[in-house]
Amino acid sequence: MNHRSFTFIDKTVFKSGNLLFFFFIIACLLSRLNSGFFFIDILGQLGFQIVIGGVILFFILLFLKRFWASVICVFICVLFSADILLSCNHCKDSIIDEFQIRNKIRLMTFNISYTNPVSNFENIREMILSENPDVIQFQEISPKMQNEIKTLKSVFPYSTNLDKPLDLFDSVILSKYPLKNIKVVNNYIVKTNVILDETELTIIGTHLPAPLTSRLINLYLDLELKYTNATRTLPPSMLNLDAAIKLMQNLKTLADNTNQNLIIMGDLNMTPTSKRFTNFLKDTNLYTYVSYKRPTFTWPAFVPSFLGIQIDHVLFSKNFRMIGKKTTNHFGSDHRPLIVDLAF
Repeated sequence: MNHRSFTFIDKTVFKSGNLLFFFFIIACLLSRLNSGFFFIDILGQLGFQIVIGGVILFFILLFLKRFWASVICVFICVLFSADILLSCNHCKDSIIDEFQIRNKIRLMTFNISYTNPVSNFENIREMILSENPDVIQFQEISPKMQNEIKTLKSVFPYSTNLDKPLDLFDSVILSKYPLKNIKVVNNYIVKTNVILDETELTIIGTHLPAPLTSRLINLYLDLELKYTNATRTLPPSMLNLDAAIKLMQNLKTLADNTNQNLIIMGDLNMTPTSKRFTNFLKDTNLYTYVSYKRPTFTWPAFVPSFLGIQIDHVLFSKNFRMIGKKTTNHFGSDHRPLIVDLAF
């Protein structure tokens, strides 16, 4: 290889480094905007991954001997990380003294997936019985899987809408404890009160649409329906980012009308780094717990956990304290079940 070839390769690598640096800065800036445009919203969901990308870019710039660019890269990473951490000031610490605990409840939210073969349910049943939650919220239940879930009634005798025909995005809540004031608000939201000993808890189960355009959602759902018998009655215009923003307003109204002991759980299709997510916590005065030391990434379940994102959540009012949080085996779903222990 002659000198001219080396010069060409050097220039190409150098220009590639400049291009990566430019895209990194743009991604950082756009991801911190609270925008209704789906591409910007998706960037906001990937805050953790952008920081990791910035660290990798730092070493690439060092290798290319771009000293000042590498310094700027580190500076941006620090500022970006600080903004993420400070914006999530409604993420409570999980430490609580045992003597302060009067009541505990174990919650599970599980997007079981329409395309999940019903043959996986026996493993799912064993997982549920082993984890022993008090309340479960399911999303994306196919008709065949719905029949299997009904067999859990011996353990969870109370449910919201399990005996009714379900749409693709319907949520269902199962409970060991009595339920009252059951209200299916719409295809995305179900609300009920759980009677735990002498305490009444309000639990809202939801499944918000993904931050995509109607066209992309339509392509995705057509593919899903090709391999499942699930029913689809909602048009694509009800399944996009705009619909998700409107539904968050519905959730905020429900939260405002609940005095205390409120829990919202489900597949929110938002990560903790999203501006929509952190603003929603502030607007509703709800909390959650995010640990970057022991992350509970829930999607996609078919990749190693550290490569995923957390879009399934349990949010709670200020009189609760999270004392445990973990994920477990997904058994055919594209989501890992999220299990949360709350004390109050």
